[in-house]
Amino acid sequence: MLEPIYGNWVCWGILGLALICYYQISMSYILSFSAFNRGVIDAENIQIQQRSTGVLIGALPLLGLLGTIIGLLDCFIGIASQGASSELVSAGIADALLTTQLGLVCAIPAWLLHSYVRSVHAALVPNEISR
Repeated sequence: MLEPIYGNWVCWGILGLALICYYQISMSYILSFSAFNRGVIDAENIQIQQRSTGVLIGALPLLGLLGTIIGLLDCFIGIASQGASSELVSAGIADALLTTQLGLVCAIPAWLLHSYVRSVHAALVPNEISR
């Protein structure tokens, strides 16, 4: 099951970016509470971090789509050079769809956690509009 992921550079990119996203989400959550407890809230810095995290989370499914396009192009190149065999077509399509699935599996929980952290920050700083 994991073998197709090991040989696909797009999957490694998705996993690396997901790791960065989850790290930033956790740091944003921790910083919101520590700043609130100290009474010093650097709201502008927290908003910049939240916006950049949102952009990176949005890139996860786009990387999955890129992997799908690359996989389908490889599939069509294989069909053109070797002929249309059912094994070749099904393997190429499976490889292409794997990246889409991985991008969505990483992005959806990250998006939900990011929304939760933004709501916690908005609750801690009620006077500020958190976008």
